[in-house]
Amino acid sequence: MLDDLTKYFLLIFLALLVALIGFTKQVDQDWILFTNGSDINQLLSIKSNIVVSDYSADGTEKTEFSYSDISQLKSTGKKVFAYVNLGIAENWRFYWKNLNKSIILSPLEGWKGEYYVKYWYREWYDVMRNYLNRVKKSGFDGVMFDWTNVYKHETLQKITGKSEKDLKIAMFELINTLTRDFNNFQFALVNGEEILNDYPILVNRVKYVVVESLFFDRLKPNTLSDAFQQRIKILTNVQKMGVTVLSVEYIDNGNPFDKENVQRINQYIELAKKYNFLYYIARYDMKLTFPNVPRISLRNSADDFKNLAEYIIPNHLSSLFR
Repeated sequence: MLDDLTKYFLLIFLALLVALIGFTKQVDQDWILFTNGSDINQLLSIKSNIVVSDYSADGTEKTEFSYSDISQLKSTGKKVFAYVNLGIAENWRFYWKNLNKSIILSPLEGWKGEYYVKYWYREWYDVMRNYLNRVKKSGFDGVMFDWTNVYKHETLQKITGKSEKDLKIAMFELINTLTRDFNNFQFALVNGEEILNDYPILVNRVKYVVVESLFFDRLKPNTLSDAFQQRIKILTNVQKMGVTVLSVEYIDNGNPFDKENVQRINQYIELAKKYNFLYYIARYDMKLTFPNVPRISLRNSADDFKNLAEYIIPNHLSSLFR
C-alpha cells in the first residue's frame, strides 16, 4: 500500500504529467510495423490502413494468431500482412525441428538464433510453402518477406562460393515461385527494390516494398550520400511501376520534449511526403514489440522541458512503486 506522502507525490507527478502532455500532440502513422508483439489487440484502436505483424504472439507455433484474431483486426479496415523471414532461417519457428540441417549455413551476424540458409534448395521452398499455408489459414491479407536482399552479404557469398548475381537470381526465382503459387495474397518485400527493379515481372504480384533507414543513418540525416541517391532513383522507378513504398525509420527516442527528437520526426514526415512514401516512425532501439505512436511537443522551445521529462518520467514514477 502507498503511504500518504507517496500518494501526495504521486498526485503531483500525475498533475505535472497531464500538464506536460497538454503541450504535446500525437503523430499518426501511415502504417504499423509490429513484428515482435504479443498482444495484437493493441492495434485495434490505432488509425492505420496497413499493419504488419508476426503470425503468432511470440513467433512460435503454440501462439499462432487465430482466424478470429485477424478477422477482428481486419474489421477495423486494416490490411494485415504477416511477417515471414524469407532469406534467413530462425531456430524458434515451427519448421526448425524437422528442417534438413544440411541447408543451414553459419549464424547471421548480430542476430541470435538466425542462420544463413540455402534458400535456393527445394527443402527451403517447401518450408516457405508450409509457412504461407499457415498464414493463409489465419486469414492474413498478405505477406511481408524479410531479408530478400541477403544476397548482398559478403558472408553468404564467401561460404557458398556464389556471386552476388547468382544469389540474386536465386532469390528472384524463390519469390517468383511463391508469389505465383499464392496469387491470392498481396506481397511486400523488405529492402527489395533492386529485385523489383531488375525483375519487373514481379510487380504483377508484389505491390509493396518496405524500405528501412533510407533517410537517416544512426539518427543523422543521410540524404546527401551517394547510397541515398542510388536508392531513391530505384525507388522512384519502382513507384512508376505501381509499387507502394512503405518507409520505416528508427529515430524516435520516446521523449516528446527532446528538441532534436521532434526535429527528426518532423523532418522524416516531410521527406516521406515529398517522395510520396507511407511512413512509420519506429523507436531508435529497433525493437518492434509494440506499435509506436509518437508524441511531439507543440512548443518551439521543446528543450525547455527536455531535462525535466527525462528526469521525472523514468526515475520518479518507478520509484513510487518500489
